[in-house]
Amino acid sequence: MNNIPKYYKTSLTDIESVAKSAQKAVVTTLCSSAGNRPIFMLRYGKDNQFNRTANLSSALGGKDKSCFADKSSPDYRPTLLLVGCIHGGEFEGTAALLNLINVIENGCDLAGNNYDDLKALTDKINLIIIPCINPDGRSHVPFDSFVGKTFNDLRYYNQGTWLDGSLCGWPECKKRHPIKDYVDYLGGYFNDDGVNLMHDDFFGQKAQETQALFEVCERFAPDFTVLLHGGSNCKNHILGPAYAPQEIKVRVADFEQLLKQNCEENGLNLYTPNVNFDYGESRELPTSFNLPAALTHLCGEPCVTYESNQGLVDTPFGEAYGYDEIYNHHLILFKSLMQYLDN
Repeated sequence: MNNIPKYYKTSLTDIESVAKSAQKAVVTTLCSSAGNRPIFMLRYGKDNQFNRTANLSSALGGKDKSCFADKSSPDYRPTLLLVGCIHGGEFEGTAALLNLINVIENGCDLAGNNYDDLKALTDKINLIIIPCINPDGRSHVPFDSFVGKTFNDLRYYNQGTWLDGSLCGWPECKKRHPIKDYVDYLGGYFNDDGVNLMHDDFFGQKAQETQALFEVCERFAPDFTVLLHGGSNCKNHILGPAYAPQEIKVRVADFEQLLKQNCEENGLNLYTPNVNFDYGESRELPTSFNLPAALTHLCGEPCVTYESNQGLVDTPFGEAYGYDEIYNHHLILFKSLMQYLDN
């Protein structure tokens, strides 16, 4: 489509340009991807001193979580970690993150709109932004938006094709991992080695992208982590981490209610699947232990998936959102997260 708004930037070139032009952030190259592409991380705020004497497991075994991360200091600042493009064809969150960076850096988004309330909230927390954790997958998608694209476009470019040319589709694309040797077209789900970061070998040899994210999560012990995804034409929603302690699930549900309230006040819908704490763990075929669950157990704080509508024209799974609705959903998400952490 030729009518992509000027604020909607998602390409690897856009990501690199925004990251390298940031002046107020500590900008680092977190690591290189499997395909040797840089992964940028931007940090705003100040370092907390955790006085760490144990990893999380040992601290909990010693019945004192503060041995992993002592957050009782009067000058402690809560930390929010936002990660885009876990799947390279799900870049709606990346567009919003680049605008959030511009709000912090310049006081306005990439369209020149001021968000003074959002900017004020960013001054109260530590913020870690990884606009695109899977640049390989992003490179597999040759356009900047799925708005106006078809469901088959999504299947092809995000999940790829088998060797016979048929669409891999979901969930079949997860039945081969790494998938690289089984496909003709390697979709955006995967890095160049065919690894889906959401289902990496968390207890074994991990992809360098996953390992780097693990190190960030353990080092900074973020108080809330959100992995930004696209979910076809779903109603936007949060998926909490499976196999997490009840205390984590309660916090996710509490935040979900705050987000729902903020969305409704702005005329937006939010699906709320976590209110009954049914995370699929007790089903006959239980839900997977995936990346959000692994990160939750690594830092002891909530890590969730945020699924965004992608604006497709023909999917049977719901009505399409437009650019402004997709974008505003993310800005309200960011604002709600900061409000939650500032309380």
